Amino acid sequence: MTHDLRSLAFYLDPERAPGISRELSGVPGAELGLVLGAAYPVLVPQRPALLEAIASLSREGLATRRLRLDILGRLNEAVANQGDGEEWQRALQRAVWLEKVRIALREALPPRLGGAELPETARELAELADAVIEVVIGEATAHVAGRRGAPRHADGSAAKLCVLGMGKLGGLELNAGSDIDVVFVYDTDDAEGEHTPHEYFTRVVRRAVSHIEATAPEGMIFRVDLRLRPEGSQGALVNSLSAFERYYETWGRLWERAAMLRARPVAGDVSLGEALEREVISPFVYRREVDPNIAEGLTDMVLRSRAELSMHPARDLKLGPGGIREAEFFVQTLQLIWGGQEPSLRVRGTLNALERLRLRGFVSDREARDIARGYVLLRRAEHAIQWSTGIQTHLLPTDDRERERLARTLGYPDAPAFEAELGALRDRVGEAFASLTPGTRRDRPRHGNLVAWLREGDASAPEALGRAAQRLFASTEVPDHLRALARRPDGLLGAITQEQHPDLADRVLAALLECPDPEQAARYLRSVFQRISAPGAYVTALADDPRALSRLFTVLGSSGFVGESIVTRPELLDVVLLGQGSVSDVHAAVLHQLEDVMRQLDGLEPLERDEAIVGAVRQVKSRILVEVAIADLAGSIGTRQATRTLSALADEIMNAVVRYLLADARGLCVLAVGKLGGREIGYASDLDLMFLYEPSAAPNPDEAAMYFSRYAQRIIRMLSEPHAGGPGYVMDTRLRPSGSHGLLVASIRAFASYHGLTERDGAASRPSGFGGGAAWERQALIRARFCAGDASLGARVMSIATLAAYEGGPPAPAEMHRLRLRMERELGRERATRKELKVGRGGLLDIEFLAQWLQMKHGGDEAVRTPDTGEALELLTLRGYLPRPDYEALRDAYRFLRRLEQRIHVHRGDGTNWVDAHALGLSAIGRQMGFQRSATKSAGEQLFERYLAVTETVRQCYLRLLGLEA
Repeated sequence: MTHDLRSLAFYLDPERAPGISRELSGVPGAELGLVLGAAYPVLVPQRPALLEAIASLSREGLATRRLRLDILGRLNEAVANQGDGEEWQRALQRAVWLEKVRIALREALPPRLGGAELPETARELAELADAVIEVVIGEATAHVAGRRGAPRHADGSAAKLCVLGMGKLGGLELNAGSDIDVVFVYDTDDAEGEHTPHEYFTRVVRRAVSHIEATAPEGMIFRVDLRLRPEGSQGALVNSLSAFERYYETWGRLWERAAMLRARPVAGDVSLGEALEREVISPFVYRREVDPNIAEGLTDMVLRSRAELSMHPARDLKLGPGGIREAEFFVQTLQLIWGGQEPSLRVRGTLNALERLRLRGFVSDREARDIARGYVLLRRAEHAIQWSTGIQTHLLPTDDRERERLARTLGYPDAPAFEAELGALRDRVGEAFASLTPGTRRDRPRHGNLVAWLREGDASAPEALGRAAQRLFASTEVPDHLRALARRPDGLLGAITQEQHPDLADRVLAALLECPDPEQAARYLRSVFQRISAPGAYVTALADDPRALSRLFTVLGSSGFVGESIVTRPELLDVVLLGQGSVSDVHAAVLHQLEDVMRQLDGLEPLERDEAIVGAVRQVKSRILVEVAIADLAGSIGTRQATRTLSALADEIMNAVVRYLLADARGLCVLAVGKLGGREIGYASDLDLMFLYEPSAAPNPDEAAMYFSRYAQRIIRMLSEPHAGGPGYVMDTRLRPSGSHGLLVASIRAFASYHGLTERDGAASRPSGFGGGAAWERQALIRARFCAGDASLGARVMSIATLAAYEGGPPAPAEMHRLRLRMERELGRERATRKELKVGRGGLLDIEFLAQWLQMKHGGDEAVRTPDTGEALELLTLRGYLPRPDYEALRDAYRFLRRLEQRIHVHRGDGTNWVDAHALGLSAIGRQMGFQRSATKSAGEQLFERYLAVTETVRQCYLRLLGLEA
């Protein structure tokens, strides 16, 4: 790694690097300092704070993203026991500069050396600012209250203050030289003390701001901009909630709505922040009526700010044509126009909102790709310039040497290559922004000849147009799919449809051309419409709603999973066309579906009744899976929420089937293990289950095994058998006692005995010796969870499972690793360019096995007992069993790998976990993971590089914490 860092530094600035290298000779962390100074001249480590920072980072590493709580903990630790004077101030400044240096290096380094993408580092900068504000508000509050007392309400509670972050801070996309825009609001004037709440909080805020803006050799922590408060620089420094609300109800203007779009409570009282968002900000920003004039108003603001504030528009990355401001206002304009009607658009952050707009059909996939690529490159360049100069500038350099160094820092071979790509992307951003104002979009057909070719049919259509269609879509298959959609007169592209909706065919071709994968989208669309007997309602819906048309093509071009689901059940088109991007309440959805079908069961034969129940649960399963996949693609739910929703759905369906077959389910319980036990199942996960019973609950206790085995088999059949209503679950019961050689069901007594335990009076006793259960079987019980059936029996079973898992000690590390390598070798079958993210080297199983081993090792501490891997890592760290740097690395790796796993399943529509460097769809998955094509690498190549870096970090942590040699 030392050689790689030195090589990078000498590549970035071959003239200055030798001198920096000599200056840092013998300094701890010299190689990191060399890269820092070569990339950013103003940050050459010479002052004590920067030397401290590179020494610390060389010890801890910098590959892991730090969250707000991580940073807040470090800042609080730095200022602890420092009093409240100059030493406190310097300690805070040094701690903040360490974080800034870490983030600057992460922007300069490639992923394999600890680098990160801009969305991640911009978020880290924002969360660093959040943590700083929290620390200084805490100190200032304690200082002022200690001298004058805090105003209190009649019930004795102290008055509350909330800090709103605005602009890039609020959007969690802060840049390297940003001011932090903040607004201060307190709860009410109805509090008494030596000073009024207004006077008291004014003192608190002034002291807090002075801490942030205090000068130091490295510069102030952040510049603070208070001008976005009510009445701007002429207004009060702090406002009560009622005064804040009154101002925006009475005087709030369009630019203030745009400013409030990214407002976020960043420090202070959480409940007051929630009230502000609910009662003031959301109603003010998002209006039910659609007002297209917003676009003209915001366009005027952009042009006016450029004329007044930008001396060199062509060089200005922020205010110039096609610059950062145009990209941000393009997104914010559409949010302000449509956010009142589309709750899913009410998000902060430019890239996050852009993705929501894409998935809801307000922008095409091509527009979203161009704006995202342009925005990211503009922001990367802006950051590099600001880190390099130490000043808040947005101008491209004119000096040839500076231009070359900037280009190399951003990954380009030279300045002309960088400037050419930047210019092309700025043009596309500018075109998108201009399209918001009336008269800029073309109304004439863009694909008139191809529409005529489809209308006239194969017999009279010239071959040249067929070849033109192949070139346009870069596919030989798409023209065939389009012709198939045109054959039926009332079909999507049929003759009758073209007469009734003259512009629909042209819009279909445009939407297809701009979607993520035209060939995939056309194939699914053809298959779906072939299965719809009366397509008129769907054709009309697509003709009347351009956003629904765009949304459909975006989803079909993005997700093989959703495409296959809709082909199987075409009525799921309603979820795409009419859904709001939200996910149904799982319990209510299953209950409602079953209530409907239960009313129709009277008079049916037993097998017909079973068939009706299976059909009902398959329909609700298919619908919710599609809802979750669409929300997941849009980013309106995170990976954790998606997996928990899918796990809750499996639980509800399991309970419904068990209770249908066994009424009160007395005597039989179903234990979830594996991913279902940890509430972490994905779109294609197996359900790992154990069936356990209480013999006395059977009609004949002597035949209980056979009795409950029959019911278990019926449960499995109803959950897994093929059905027209949709696919079932793949069931896996091999984790039961004695595996596939044991009985399908086990009595509670046999289960306890197998693990060397006994049960008396409903409670399990501690181990009385070694049972037949192997260490890996006890390890599997770490993720055991009661999920269906007899709840009282489930509690007894879980008592046994918990003791077996946590009281017997961990398996020998060497033995566990031997099993792990066997799975890697036999199931992973990896190659240099083809990886398996679950069982492959450094994959999910490395993290899960390590977490479970640590839980078993420290199982006597009940605080670490959880089936959830993410929670387990956090709890092990909080209890001191897992070093924080390792926790941060494993936490980020686990989130990355689980998110990638879900993205792969949604994109491909199957249950495979391959990450193949040469796969055609890898770039599409890379974009969904937040990577943008760079000068030298596609989104897929960047994703694969990050995957290799993440899994190598995981494997090294795994081996070191198990005490095994690498």
